[in-house]
Amino acid sequence: MLTWMIYAVSVSAVLSVAALIAEHSARDRRSPSRGFWLLAIVASLAIPALMTSVSIEIPEDLKPSVPPNVIALHKITSTRLSPAVWVENHDSGSSTFQYAELHAKDVWLGASILMILALLISATHLQWRKRQWTVASVCGVSVYLSSDAGPAVVGLLRPQIVLPAWLLDSPLEQQAAVMAHESSHIDAHDPRLLTIALCLIALMPWNLPLWWQLRRLRYAIEVDCDARVLEAGHRFSVYGETLIAVGERQSRYIGSVAGMSESRSFLERRLKLMLRKPAKRKLLIAVLLGCMSITLVTLAAQVSPPIMNEASSEHTQVPVAAEILDRYVGTYKFTGTAVMKVRREGDHLALQLTGQGWVEEYPMSNTEFFAKVVKATQTFVVDDQGHVTALIHHQNGRDITMPRIDSAEAEKMEATLAAKVKSQTATPGSESALRRNIDGLQSGNPLYAEMSTGLQEATREQLPRIKEDLDRIGPVENVRFVGVGNQGWDIYQVTHDSGSSTWRIHLADNGIIDGLLVQVGP
Repeated sequence: MLTWMIYAVSVSAVLSVAALIAEHSARDRRSPSRGFWLLAIVASLAIPALMTSVSIEIPEDLKPSVPPNVIALHKITSTRLSPAVWVENHDSGSSTFQYAELHAKDVWLGASILMILALLISATHLQWRKRQWTVASVCGVSVYLSSDAGPAVVGLLRPQIVLPAWLLDSPLEQQAAVMAHESSHIDAHDPRLLTIALCLIALMPWNLPLWWQLRRLRYAIEVDCDARVLEAGHRFSVYGETLIAVGERQSRYIGSVAGMSESRSFLERRLKLMLRKPAKRKLLIAVLLGCMSITLVTLAAQVSPPIMNEASSEHTQVPVAAEILDRYVGTYKFTGTAVMKVRREGDHLALQLTGQGWVEEYPMSNTEFFAKVVKATQTFVVDDQGHVTALIHHQNGRDITMPRIDSAEAEKMEATLAAKVKSQTATPGSESALRRNIDGLQSGNPLYAEMSTGLQEATREQLPRIKEDLDRIGPVENVRFVGVGNQGWDIYQVTHDSGSSTWRIHLADNGIIDGLLVQVGP
């Protein structure tokens, strides 16, 4: 989950830059720009969700040239732009990362609930404050008068203007300028626009680029409103003086509303924009900036998401005594360099494979456990004396038996792994083994003699899909060693004729390949 959140933040950051460039292009053309920021917020939520979970069906007329009928969107992204790879190569094995990974979903849910509560409290407080305001008529329009708020527009279904009481002592031209500004907000549905943006951000309140996008949206809304008021015929001298007068009398903050009252520096930037002369060669500049913005949006869509496993809904949790759960706590040998750690988390267990985060496992019997975030189950082997001797991992129709080991052996294995990861040196022979096996997979004749028994079974099952993916990206042009992952696997970036792929390979002490993973990109 944490890796996916990092992916979402990365996409949002790229979209923020794209929207900023599009905004500058709109400014040069004297066009509205607030729509770019709303689109950026929507895309920051939609792209990560769609690229992770949605598949598309290939049209009939394309099927002869594109073998698969249905393609998952994440398969058309670039593995070179994968946060999952970044994390794998850096800090995913640290205790801090693992703790954050374990609690990321709870933090997400809690943050969303807190933000929704804050919005509800803010709306309730605004309704309470409205009862203290008086009603008056300014420029023939019914408005609220407040001693410490405004000018602004409040209300979602029935937006109304609230003005500071001091405005009644201002010249009529300034009153008319303020009313024109706030009325323009209502006509452009700006309050609803801000409300929609806030509700969307409540879905991902931890995504910091989204908050920056919201800030830029508020700024763009005010700048667009200024342009509409001046285009309607109001004199800049009067309108500018009105903005300065509002800036000198800071009102209380009344929540996320559209209005003339903002910080002094914000008002100064708006005045400078109104005074700015149109750019020379604005068509050429607009085209260049537009191309840059579109390129960045495309780049955001090309960032490769981590593969999210479907949650299991086939099993039901049953209560198991704490003393039974405690006897499973310990370490189990997965491979020569990887172990599976087990600990108790209240009424269930948590398992961690070397280099990965903790996964919560829930009992469906005294010896069988299932995960809610991945389609896999675990069975603990208990002898006649009640001693736990092994852990069997069931996934994708295969079973992996992991014998229980003592802490000394586990520490020795972890020290060996830590030394390999620290050295960031490829295992001798891993690149040549990878090249041979890629050739074998592409030809449809895998080198089973170089694989462990488990890898042979997995390769036979997945060969059609793997060959299809490799055929799509073409022959190998270059193989580049990237580093050693936190599980001790060598990571290679492979450039093909029509795309790229990322490979992880692990050689046993006897030179046999006991681990081989691939992620294919465009």
